[in-house]
Amino acid sequence: MTTMSLSRRHVMSALAASLATPYLVRPARAAAPLRVGVPIWVGWMPFWVLDKKGLTAKHGLDLNLIEFPVQTDARQALASGNLDVCALNTADVVVVDAEAPLAKVIALTNASNGADIVIARGVSTLADLKGKTVALEIGSVSHFFFASLLAKAGLSEKDVTITNMSAQDAGTAFAAGAIDVSVTWEPFASQGIAAGGTALATSVDTPDLIIDLISARSDVLETRADEVKRLLDAWFEALDFVGTNKDEAFAIMADHSGVSVAEFEGMWSGVKMYSRADNIALMGAAGAPGAYVGAVDATSAFMLANDLVPSVVPAAEIIDPALLA
Repeated sequence: MTTMSLSRRHVMSALAASLATPYLVRPARAAAPLRVGVPIWVGWMPFWVLDKKGLTAKHGLDLNLIEFPVQTDARQALASGNLDVCALNTADVVVVDAEAPLAKVIALTNASNGADIVIARGVSTLADLKGKTVALEIGSVSHFFFASLLAKAGLSEKDVTITNMSAQDAGTAFAAGAIDVSVTWEPFASQGIAAGGTALATSVDTPDLIIDLISARSDVLETRADEVKRLLDAWFEALDFVGTNKDEAFAIMADHSGVSVAEFEGMWSGVKMYSRADNIALMGAAGAPGAYVGAVDATSAFMLANDLVPSVVPAAEIIDPALLA
């Protein structure tokens, strides 16, 4: 394993048709490592448990886990073919597939339940943001999250000035006092709160809006489905390890996050992790699409309405649970 760091229509009938033809599982192992992008996010830290506990070897995988401090860089790497698989969120895959059907959602990792945060000083409500400068990563899930919060408050992006920063930089800039409002996620949000910021809003206020996932390129699924399936098996085994060996798993994930175990536990409470059974229920099966279909459609429609994508992307073009069984 090599680790590299670089600087997160007719739906029912179409989805049923797509689910009816799962990928052929090929037993041959590819010579090149499977390139897996992992942006820095609390809900994806089990990838490093997978790495540290030898699950790559156990599942016969040759992985190149590539960490991305900037999530949009990971999304672009998947779209350009520089990654085979990537941890992203629903909004990211909608952006990738808005131009061409390049990627599929093959598993859901978690829902954000408080770990995406608007941190602020000097304001007490979202309505108070009018006329303020806000740091966030344009085109990322933070942008989507913030736009939805503004809409709920009766505001739009025209009412604020947005400064483009990665989630990591937005948290750091807020902690340093360089900016008074930042939209970021854990583990970066806690830096700002520790520096005196207030959580003006969190993803608790937008239930089921931010769903994180594992996405794979469609061409990779055509040729390397067996490897990708084994990656999912290793991921779910890592989640099981977190549940049964909490102390060791949290020590691994906290160390990789650069925080204490106690701090990481607080961050972990802000995500709802999805088991394999959760995935099968949410993503559905042939003839019985799950609730995630509605989440994709709502995300796509919202992003189109807010000029974040050029066109709606049907859920049937994105969801593919064929490798979950």
